[in-house]
Amino acid sequence: MGILDFLKRGPRKKQCARCGRQDAHGYSQVAESDPKQITALCLTCLIEQLRRDYADFRGRAIVIAPATGLPCYVFREQKISPSLLRQIDKCADCKAPARCLWMTSQGLTIETFGDVLEKGPEPTLLSWGNPAPESLCGICTAARIGKSLQAGDSEFLEVCSPHDEQEGLVLPMAY
Repeated sequence: MGILDFLKRGPRKKQCARCGRQDAHGYSQVAESDPKQITALCLTCLIEQLRRDYADFRGRAIVIAPATGLPCYVFREQKISPSLLRQIDKCADCKAPARCLWMTSQGLTIETFGDVLEKGPEPTLLSWGNPAPESLCGICTAARIGKSLQAGDSEFLEVCSPHDEQEGLVLPMAY
């Protein structure tokens, strides 16, 4: 399903596959999943799933905060800049070993997300006035994502997390 289909279809009416409440987001194991493979989850169940995913994650990822106006929030496996990887150290929130580098998403829009994919977060997000990235463990990363989702009014058609020992980028995007 493309961005135009997402924008045309209006609010979803499905129920959460886990608890039966009104869903707000779709969850999948990998980005760009077949719509039949995307599970409807309410915000509470989605946050719990993300907590499990990120707690089990053993790779490294740059995680860009959710942004309003982009219909997907997904992990994309790709090589990460060594200068960013070197910044992943101890968790800024709890001091546990970090797996992720958290970046805020100021300036990230439907018009600019392609630049972030093509050029990377350093020459884009960091030059758009975002604060310096922070190292986070998986559990604290999931907590930050959850807090961002609770504070926003976004509905994500698809959300997926990194798994196993993958390396890549989690970002809001459209496809």
